[in-house]
Amino acid sequence: MKRNLFTITLIVLLSIVFASGLAFADEHKVGFAVSTLSNPFFVSMRDAGTERAEELGIDLVTLDAQDDVSKQVSQIQDLIVRKVDVLIVNPVDSDAISLAVQEANRANIPVITVTRPANNGEVEQHFDVDNKECGSMVANKLVEDLDGKGDVAILEGLPGAVSTEDRQKGFMEVVDNHEDLEVITSLTANYSRSEGYSVTEDIIESNPNLDAVYAHNDEMALGAVRALSAANKLDQVNVYGIDAIDDALKAVQNNEMSATIMQQPKLQMETAVESANKLINGETLDEKIVYIPVKLIDKDNVDENIN
Repeated sequence: MKRNLFTITLIVLLSIVFASGLAFADEHKVGFAVSTLSNPFFVSMRDAGTERAEELGIDLVTLDAQDDVSKQVSQIQDLIVRKVDVLIVNPVDSDAISLAVQEANRANIPVITVTRPANNGEVEQHFDVDNKECGSMVANKLVEDLDGKGDVAILEGLPGAVSTEDRQKGFMEVVDNHEDLEVITSLTANYSRSEGYSVTEDIIESNPNLDAVYAHNDEMALGAVRALSAANKLDQVNVYGIDAIDDALKAVQNNEMSATIMQQPKLQMETAVESANKLINGETLDEKIVYIPVKLIDKDNVDENIN
């Protein structure tokens, strides 16, 4: 009797182990090479992507490059060695990442890019927002708030990044039509809150009559808010950003920022994971570029858009 019970127990345990092994073997793996998780924008992308992947039975492996190009290239190579089914990349640098994308191509691993493109290599689909539209939306709001006149400083993102160039271009196309609006300086702060603070400190010192700061993202805008607050000028200068991260929404709610642009990073990453799942299942993707809708957030609608 004891021997029979032992045999039955052993069979049950082996069945469980075997079934688990099959389930593990059947689980598909998607790599997410993200530029940095120090920015809440990309944290929300990772979290939304992970949740959607779990719902689809996919293991999403996220590797943080910490804004280091060489580290991201190495991480993508690691994901290739791990034989992920699909690679989702948020490039640190659109040019520098191209060789790593081409390595994935040679390994027959489909590549999807989000927020920043890869300038070379085969990419199945790119998810983004219309960054020129983001810049022009901010500019139109700024023109309205300042009645079309005043001195404006710009905090630029990463040099050479497509998002940096387009957010600048869209903004300037509007501002250039208003002769009483003057961009007195436009300096790089690398999408960083700490650099946004230090660069704005220098701008304030050189330009005591500053009326507005336009930052290419909310991290830099929040750095500007801190610098202006320290100089007791926050009530004199309007601050605008892009991304609608939680801290920026609170700043808009507290009248520390005038407006930001909501990019919906969660929707962007959820859709990217869904496209990865289609590729895993042998489906083709209809569109090469998918633009996620954006909207302006200011004091009039911030309450309905904050968690």
